Amino acid sequence: TKEGINMCVFAHDDAKQERFINEESKHLLGGMQHKAGQSKYTKEIKALMVLFGDAIDERELKEHLEENNGNVALVIEKLTSKLMNIDVHFTFLTQAGRPKRVKKRKKAKKWKKAKKWKKTKKSEKVKKEEEHEKVGEIKPGINLQGYCNNEKCLASKGKLLVWVNLEFIEISFIPDKTKLECPNCLEKTVTTVIKAMFYNSEHSIHAIGDLKTVESNNYQCTYTIDAGLSYELKAQKIRQLATSIEDLRDRSENAMNSNEMANLITELQKYDITVVKPQSLKGNDRLLEKIQADYKGDFNQVFDIGRFTILCENANKLQTAVAVIKKAEQFKLI
Repeated sequence: TKEGINMCVFAHDDAKQERFINEESKHLLGGMQHKAGQSKYTKEIKALMVLFGDAIDERELKEHLEENNGNVALVIEKLTSKLMNIDVHFTFLTQAGRPKRVKKRKKAKKWKKAKKWKKTKKSEKVKKEEEHEKVGEIKPGINLQGYCNNEKCLASKGKLLVWVNLEFIEISFIPDKTKLECPNCLEKTVTTVIKAMFYNSEHSIHAIGDLKTVESNNYQCTYTIDAGLSYELKAQKIRQLATSIEDLRDRSENAMNSNEMANLITELQKYDITVVKPQSLKGNDRLLEKIQADYKGDFNQVFDIGRFTILCENANKLQTAVAVIKKAEQFKLI
């Protein structure tokens, strides 16, 4: 009857006797061992035929075995060196056994490993973005973000960041030694500040020890606050620098006809957004009436003397227009 084929490893060491290491039983088998009833070198020839059957016939293999007194190791080394012109110290051969079970186990192991790898790769590609809830409202002026330490506050229990609006003021503080009012529990328990945002304001921020004070009048600027430093923050309403109504009108007309505005309009038109420019500014009488009613006579707060009308036919274009205008800094506008 035919016996199954089982993989085993042959290890050759010039200083030691050759031996077979059976992969399944882990027993050491001498190269000349045979089962009872087998003819001389039958097992060895079968093994050699698996390795060299395509290149050498059975008769020649038997001759090599007889020349080397049945020492399979020497035959393999000589034949391999002869055929491939390389020195062989480790090779694989077959021996009687039960291979199918071993092969299945190896296949199953590889399949499980591949499946695990694919699952890992899949989980790396699809990642759920964690949502970070924030408490408080961002308003014009100075906005500080930090943590509330009131144990009864829901924002504190949830370890949520809170925004505290200070409006238009000048303030000095140390980030980890503040006492700001939490917008959730209304207690002065926001004692750690990590971020500052200036919104719709002319502002400056200075870290004590730095040589330079950062100043800007962009509609929104955010700065990281480092623990251990002292900061000076200042925010005031954005104002015109006109000296009279006539000066204000001239400034507005120059702004409307500037290259910066032309570039902004061109960018909006790329998205099929229509921009309509007024034919002329309001007359002085109408302008004075508006300044008195809306700004209590302070003409340096007026920014809507000359205005463009942006026409958006749907919500998507409106969102696009807003996104473009928010990047006004790249057009040297505020």
